[in-house]
Amino acid sequence: MKRDRKAWGVIMDRNGLQPDQPETSVPPGPGPAPGRRGPLAMGDLVVFVDSKQRRRLQRLRQGRVFQAPAGGIVRHEAVAGLPEGSTVVTSTGGRLRVLRPTLEEYILAMPRRTQVIYPKDLGQIIIRSNLRPGDRVLEAGVGSGATTLALLQAVGPGGQVISYERRAEFARLARENVERFLGYAPSWWRVELRDVYQGIAERDLDAIVLDVPEPFHCVGAAAEALRPGGVLLCWLPTTNQVQQLVTALQAHPAWDLVETTELLLRPWHVTASSVRPEHRMVAHTGFLISARRVVPGAAAGATGVGPGAPAGEASDAPPAGDGGEPEVAREHPGPHPGPADRLN
Repeated sequence: MKRDRKAWGVIMDRNGLQPDQPETSVPPGPGPAPGRRGPLAMGDLVVFVDSKQRRRLQRLRQGRVFQAPAGGIVRHEAVAGLPEGSTVVTSTGGRLRVLRPTLEEYILAMPRRTQVIYPKDLGQIIIRSNLRPGDRVLEAGVGSGATTLALLQAVGPGGQVISYERRAEFARLARENVERFLGYAPSWWRVELRDVYQGIAERDLDAIVLDVPEPFHCVGAAAEALRPGGVLLCWLPTTNQVQQLVTALQAHPAWDLVETTELLLRPWHVTASSVRPEHRMVAHTGFLISARRVVPGAAAGATGVGPGAPAGEASDAPPAGDGGEPEVAREHPGPHPGPADRLN
């Protein structure tokens, strides 16, 4: 884990989060986090970036200093009041860029007791879960709160995120990490000490995201909890787990469009004199398995007559390709379009 975090180049400076600096006493609030815009201020979480693109996160506090990796210090009082993106000079003449951290930078540096789902997978989780502002999503296996932060930003104050976690210490750490980044306790987030293997109490959810070792135990409960058309998204590290889950999903009548992917992220080195891949990359972290909640039972007739239409009455909808929605040809399974997936 230390090696991976070094590869990403982001570290939470130990001077930024000392035990005498309580981070969990923050007010609840639905609005944007304090300090997301405007000049940098005391209490803001900032990232210092040196000439080698090394990043260090630290909380601005009165009387504190930042120790630069290459030597020299910067007093926090010299940073407060500057516009975000300013350059500061260390006591030894070094130059540092100071900004507020992105969610990606924070996730890679935040305190953790478990392996987090990396940003390269989190982006796909949000897209493939089809989440939008106002949606209701349940996650199980909170860990250190990385996925929670991504879900909270996706659904916004008008939505709801429900988190199941079996271990109290993980739930507590996730809450601290979320509140540390946002600056407040989001009112649209609820954490429950609950084992998802024992069932899901919620109903009419838009999506379910599972980061647990044996999600195949949850196939039936997830089908009851999701609305028709909702998405189940699971993250798993090994092929044996993937096979168990996919087999269970394919055997259950309430699931269809089961897809499995793996993302590999390769940074590139680009200068005026050369363009080449970086020597290190973030390869396998885990597999993403998605499935859509469907309605079991007999299909509607080919004439478009649904369950509520009188017998013999055809649908008023125009046929595809004749003034209606364009047809989509799909000759192979999978979430990534090929030549045959383009709209006609």
